[in-house]
Amino acid sequence: MPLHERNWYRILSSVLAMLAGIGLVRYSYSPLIPAMLDQHWISASEAGYIGTLNFVGNLVGAIFCAALARRWSAGRVCRWSMLIGLVSVLGSGFDLGFVWLCGCRFLAGLTAAGTMILAPVIAVSGIRRALRSTVIGTVFVGAGAGVIGMSLLLPFFIAGGPAGGWWFTAALVLACIILSWAGLSPLVPTDHPETNEPPHAFSRWTMWTFFVAYLLAAVGIVPHSIYLSAYVHQALEQPVAFSTMVYAIYGGGVLVGGLVFGWLARVVGSRWALITSVLCGLAAVGLVLSTASLWFVVASGALLGAGQMGIAAGTTHYALQLVGPARHTAWWGRLTIGFNIGQAAGALGMGAMLHAKLGYLAGFWMGAGSFAASAILLFFVRPSNEGRTP
Repeated sequence: MPLHERNWYRILSSVLAMLAGIGLVRYSYSPLIPAMLDQHWISASEAGYIGTLNFVGNLVGAIFCAALARRWSAGRVCRWSMLIGLVSVLGSGFDLGFVWLCGCRFLAGLTAAGTMILAPVIAVSGIRRALRSTVIGTVFVGAGAGVIGMSLLLPFFIAGGPAGGWWFTAALVLACIILSWAGLSPLVPTDHPETNEPPHAFSRWTMWTFFVAYLLAAVGIVPHSIYLSAYVHQALEQPVAFSTMVYAIYGGGVLVGGLVFGWLARVVGSRWALITSVLCGLAAVGLVLSTASLWFVVASGALLGAGQMGIAAGTTHYALQLVGPARHTAWWGRLTIGFNIGQAAGALGMGAMLHAKLGYLAGFWMGAGSFAASAILLFFVRPSNEGRTP
């Protein structure tokens, strides 16, 4: 039996794709911000604007990802995404100015979109409905593993400057590409309903409400996902090495978040598991706003990381329940577009707040309001027996 037909290897390859695209390419930037600030590669406000370009890349990738996957196959597009990510982190290792880094992070955004949308779709191909939440949660473990690895190992590679950290990241991305290549075969069939599963009826109003809720959750995630280490370094006056390693705690939350969601979805259902994940994000932001205690702020990273992966895994699994396998890739792609609009808007807004000297906490207040609004909207996102297909 070819490797790509073995479920265990296809799932492992999807985990590695998520590790490379999200855990390494996407999240290597945030723990490197303190080092880049100290070496004057960028300013605090520029860090937010660069993050915005990353999310714009995510948005562009999400817009075209589903169409490219239909034309060229999910596996092939996922491979291309990882190769683009390798180029982006290699380029980021050169201090050629703000615009150069913006371009590199835009390419990183393309990678994150491709792996975020397609890795779960590839992993659940041919998997029984009862096991899908577990498989999707497992795939998102890759993101957490990448964040933890980056946070713990990067301090050993940035003594001579941020470039060493970027090139170390590139080496890890290359290893993931090599190990996952066969499992991301263009021959893997995706986006087809199981023979015993009829097409799902669904409401467009429900799905677009879901879109807005996911967009708002994305805004809420921004302060932690981009600025947690910078906040610890500058506002709480901690050294660069410690501030970089703070993301290991964040990564621990990311690592378990998808798995906890899978368990919670089996116990209370995907909808309530998703709402719980959003409320975890709200609680994490609340911790930062309620105390300046270093260890409470660090703990908030773990809570936010768990909530973030629960939100991502919950959204793709609940979308699968609402629209069915045949339309899952298309709607998951649309929801990811909303997520990246939210992240781009949040990063731009927080960068503007810092430029206006409003401080980091203004951005965390923005996150709290966004999480609260997202949770409220999710109460209205329910399956419909009288929905209309697109």
